Amino acid sequence: MDYLFADPPSPDPVPPAAPPPEADRGVARQVGDALIESRLAGMGDADVRSHLARKLCRLLPDLPPGGADTVSTVAVRALEQLARDHIVRVREALATAIKDIACAPPSVVTTLARDVERSVAEPVLRCCAALADEDLMDIVAAAPAGWALSAIARRHSIGAALSDAIAGRGHAEATGILLDNNGAVIAEPTLESLVERAADHPGWREKLARRPALPRRLALRLADFVDLAVVEALRRGPDLDDATVAEIAATTRRRIDWAEAPDSAESPERRAVRLHRLGKLDETALGDAMSWNEAGFVRAALTLRARVAPEVVDLILDAHDPQAVTALVWRAGLSMRCAMQVQARAAGIHPRAMLNARQGSGFPLSAAEMARHLERYGIGP
Repeated sequence: MDYLFADPPSPDPVPPAAPPPEADRGVARQVGDALIESRLAGMGDADVRSHLARKLCRLLPDLPPGGADTVSTVAVRALEQLARDHIVRVREALATAIKDIACAPPSVVTTLARDVERSVAEPVLRCCAALADEDLMDIVAAAPAGWALSAIARRHSIGAALSDAIAGRGHAEATGILLDNNGAVIAEPTLESLVERAADHPGWREKLARRPALPRRLALRLADFVDLAVVEALRRGPDLDDATVAEIAATTRRRIDWAEAPDSAESPERRAVRLHRLGKLDETALGDAMSWNEAGFVRAALTLRARVAPEVVDLILDAHDPQAVTALVWRAGLSMRCAMQVQARAAGIHPRAMLNARQGSGFPLSAAEMARHLERYGIGP
C-alpha cells in the first residue's frame, strides 16, 4: 500500500479555511503530531499503524464534523487508508477503536463493515451507530456469512425493514438472535411468516412467544405446535402409555380450540350463559377457561351452576378463603379437583394455603361443614 505521507501524495486541493479557535488548534496539533510521530517511527511497521488508528479515533469526537476543515479531511483520509490496510491486525485495531464512536466517518465504517475478516467487520456490524440502515440493508442483501447476519441481529436498535431483511435471509441462528433482541422492531407480517416457519424451527417457538405485544392470533397459531411437541416429548418418556399420551394431546388441542372458537364480540360471561343453556357448562369447560385465565367466564360459570348472586361469588373468590371456595365449587356440583384449580387460578390462593383433596380426589370437608362456610356469605341451603 502507499503509506501515509511518505513523499507527499497530491491530495485534492482544500480551500482555505478561517483560522480555527484555540481548542480546534489544539486538536489539529494532536492530529499533526500523531501523523508525524507515525511517519518518523516508520509507517511500514504494522504496530505503528495500529497505534495511529487508535490515536486518531480518540481524537475524532473533537474534530469538526463532515471534514469541515483541513485537519478533519487529513484525519479522515488517514483513517480511510488504514481501513484498507493489507495487515489484518491494523484493520482490527481500527475497528475495535471506532465501533463505539457515533461520529465515525461513514466512509471508514462502511469499508470496515464489508471487510472479509470476521474480527474486523463483526464489531462494527454489531455496535457502530455511525453505520446507516441503508448500508446494513445492502450488506444483508449481499448474502453475507452467517456470522455477519448474527452480528447485525445483535445491534442495540433495529428498524422493521432491517429486521425483515435479516429474517428473509433464512439463517436460523441470526433469526433466533433477532427474536431475542427486544431492541428489534419486527413488523406483524414478518412475525406471521416466522410463526409459520417455526414448524421447522422448534428453537424459535419460545422466542416468538416472548416477543413483546405478540398479536393474539399469532400466539394461538404458535400454540398449534404444542400438540406435536407434547406428543413427541411424552412418547420419548418411559412411564406413559399411548392412551395417556393421546389424552394429553387431545386436552392440549381442545384448549387451543377453546381460545380460537369464540367470536371476538362474545364476552366470557355471555359464553358461559350460552354453554349453560346448551348443557355444556361442565367441568371441562371450566378447566379450559382456567387454562387461559378467563376469570370472567369462571365467575359467571360458578354463579350459574351454584345459583347464587354474582356479587357473592366475587366476594368469596376475592376473600381468598380456601374453605369457602371449596364449598362454592361443591355447591356448583363440581369435583374437588376442580375446586383445587379454582382455588389456585381464580381465587389466587397460595399453594401452601390451599385446601387439598382427601385421598387424592375427595372433598376434605363434610357437607355440613361446607354448608356452614357458605352460610357465612349469606348462602342458604
